Amino acid sequence: MAKKKKKGAPAKGKNAPATLNDEKYLSSGRARSLPIYKCVINEHWEEDGMAEIFVSRKHVNGHVTVGVYLVDTFCTGVKSTFYYFNTTEEKFEDLLTSIPVDMEDISYELAHNIIYGAIAYAQEYGIAPHPEFQLTQMILEEDTEDVELIELEFGRNGKPALLINPAGDPRAEYYLRQLEKHAGPGNYDVVDGRLGEALDDDFEDDLDDDYYAFPEDWDEGDWEEFIDETEPEELINFIEAAGYMYDKTVAAPTQAVDLLTSDLEHVGMAITYEPLQNNYSDEELSEAAQIIATVKASVPSEQTNPLDILKPDYASDKPGTGLLKPKDNSESVLKQTVERLQQNIKKWPENPIFWNYLAMTYQQLGEDEKAEETIIQLHEQFPDYLHGKIMYAELLLDQEKADEVPAVFNNQFNLKGVYPNRDMFHISELVMFNFLMADYYLEEGNLYMANMYVKMLDQMEIPDSVSLNMLLLMRVNVALVKEMAPVLQEAKQSEEKKRELIAQLVN
Repeated sequence: MAKKKKKGAPAKGKNAPATLNDEKYLSSGRARSLPIYKCVINEHWEEDGMAEIFVSRKHVNGHVTVGVYLVDTFCTGVKSTFYYFNTTEEKFEDLLTSIPVDMEDISYELAHNIIYGAIAYAQEYGIAPHPEFQLTQMILEEDTEDVELIELEFGRNGKPALLINPAGDPRAEYYLRQLEKHAGPGNYDVVDGRLGEALDDDFEDDLDDDYYAFPEDWDEGDWEEFIDETEPEELINFIEAAGYMYDKTVAAPTQAVDLLTSDLEHVGMAITYEPLQNNYSDEELSEAAQIIATVKASVPSEQTNPLDILKPDYASDKPGTGLLKPKDNSESVLKQTVERLQQNIKKWPENPIFWNYLAMTYQQLGEDEKAEETIIQLHEQFPDYLHGKIMYAELLLDQEKADEVPAVFNNQFNLKGVYPNRDMFHISELVMFNFLMADYYLEEGNLYMANMYVKMLDQMEIPDSVSLNMLLLMRVNVALVKEMAPVLQEAKQSEEKKRELIAQLVN
């Protein structure tokens, strides 16, 4: 999503841009010390040659970190991988139940053998795993003899078989070059869905044409082939195509039209990537920086750091005599942080940041009641503080009180409407707000509006330092697939319906 100029190829999920502290935590190997929560995989993975594996580990606060691995057992090994960091167990379970394919629990040992066995097979042909695996492998155990070895078959019919889906694959050219070099002509199979037939040895002439990678560029023949060849349950593999189908076939509700054409959304609202000016003292900012460094180092969080929008000198992990060093017992460190934050609130009663951090720390400790009380106090004492509004609205959604969310934002659905006297907003504020609105509309059953807020994010230049709610993005994508699967099924069963659908898609 960050720095994207045009849509990428369809995939089961988008790689999650990680915050720096998340990367440090995983790179250190600390996730490997967490107990396994569960491992799941799609059914029929052996026949399909494509395994979507979720490996989850549980933190001391009850949250889970999840590694997701899309594994091609026929040829390329780990095709794609990303992770969800320190998300709630409930959200992870909701994600699993929302996936429109049957999933089943497996042992960690089987998950490990599928992933590393497929990588070893791919490496025989010079194919390296997806670059992100360098980080997500740290959620897995080390590949040593300590892990039980399970005999599995890789390849198809005794040789590698490269399957390129109709929507394209950004690494297809790389795969083809490596197979040609290491396997040699005739020693591997290629079925290129972009072209509708197996490639011969003269595939080079077609490699530069990425036309089929973008569904908005497909013509009638491309869509007809896609409809004929794709089963509804396979649509989850083609997120971009499903999203495009939804955009072209679902009429925009009046609310969406009003929002998109609102003068408030486009006039008098500037977005900055630079820290915003503030009235906090250097001492306050330094203390806040030390606190958030401790919280994130102890049990890293998905939440955007509210200090990011302030002065840059204090938005990093600066050394200081007051900085609590993380210990083996993260819970002990966090409890010390609670006491420190309570002191800071007394010392600086007009600074909402410390209330924000206090709520975050309670959440990390799993003390949900105290976290809720703190969020409510934060919102009541600082009703105009955006981070407080976001946290309070998230609490309402968790309590199934979605109908109360609009009032939190003065019944406005864009930031300029919420803050009419502000002319400048930080990119992280816009990202947080759009994710919240997407979550709200998804809970309300309004997929169109939820998707609209996600698409707004898709058009932004979002730096890696700003956390993205990848779990919510996947929930929206899964909802789009569920919505479009019956449309695809109807088009497959009726020539008339297929023609009507294609006319909408290429219009």
